[in-house]
Amino acid sequence: MVAFQIFGWDIYWYGIFYLVGFLFGYLVLRFVGKRGYFKKFSGLQTVLASRLEDLMIFLVLWVLIGGRLGHIFIYDFSSFIGNWWEMFAVWNGGMSFIGGIVWVCTAMFIFKYWTRLSRKEFLILFDIILVAVPVGIFFWRLGNYLNQELYGIIFTNSLGFSEYTVSFLQSLNFLHVYPNIDAALRINTNQFSMVFEGVFLFILSIFLFFSQIKKTSYRVGLISSCFVLWYGIIRFFLEYLRNDSQAEFIGYFSKSQRFFLFFIFFGIVLFIWVLKQKPERL
Repeated sequence: MVAFQIFGWDIYWYGIFYLVGFLFGYLVLRFVGKRGYFKKFSGLQTVLASRLEDLMIFLVLWVLIGGRLGHIFIYDFSSFIGNWWEMFAVWNGGMSFIGGIVWVCTAMFIFKYWTRLSRKEFLILFDIILVAVPVGIFFWRLGNYLNQELYGIIFTNSLGFSEYTVSFLQSLNFLHVYPNIDAALRINTNQFSMVFEGVFLFILSIFLFFSQIKKTSYRVGLISSCFVLWYGIIRFFLEYLRNDSQAEFIGYFSKSQRFFLFFIFFGIVLFIWVLKQKPERL
């Protein structure tokens, strides 16, 4: 959806929301660097204080490239055969979080060796980034909503909600009619995503971060493990409600759910590993 025009150029809400997400991430990293919470880790502090722009360029490029390629190769490869130029049209939506996170992890490993960060510094940097990521997800899902994509299945009230409850859910926009799609009342999975992938994960991450900073006892990787685990759980169950996922089901699971099962498994393993490590004194 076009937000406004500048000299005849269309400026899309989707692009604006991506910019807001990256800007918030930059401000979070800059805030942590200025406060010197991790000054004990000299390599990490150097990145946060003087190489933050390099890191952000890495993240922006690899999120956009990975997100777009992930969407193409996982979900919609056939549509791009003969229309390869469409892969650059990121303003039209069609970005995969799975693809984005895989490519960002790859970029972060490259950045780790480029800046010679230790393993602990690398994991702490990931923790800090994941404090900001839910805010980005919130705005990116808002972009999906405005583009009328990733909408949910038709609401059938199979659970027997009262008329008042249905009206209440509509007032909160959890049930919504997408006029560009049809006149059916649908489950607004974008709204659920904004609440659980965005607000819930942000509150969880910010709580884990500052509670550890306050105690000056930091478990390296705790935020990352909790984020991966809970994001996997949330997305796994939301897949059952998304209309675009219904054609992807093979048996009980969709394409995406197979990735999220791995997320859940990896999150549990990482969480157990983190609990076995000695906390770092800050």
